[in-house]
Amino acid sequence: MFKPEQQAAIHFAEKLTGYPGGIDEQDVEVLGKHFDKEQIVELVATIATANFTNRINEGLKTPVDV
Repeated sequence: MFKPEQQAAIHFAEKLTGYPGGIDEQDVEVLGKHFDKEQIVELVATIATANFTNRINEGLKTPVDV
């Protein structure tokens, strides 16, 4: 269903979100098969920003406009 590069990004995002201390060089190497260094930095920054804002909103129980 997903292209190999999408699968790699999803797997990395799940690992970075669920257990960031578990990220190792092999995880980054897998991304390197599909993305250049700048894209990996952007991917990590995007995942980290989404996690940060989610944790703030969940922690403060910010109401969601529907």
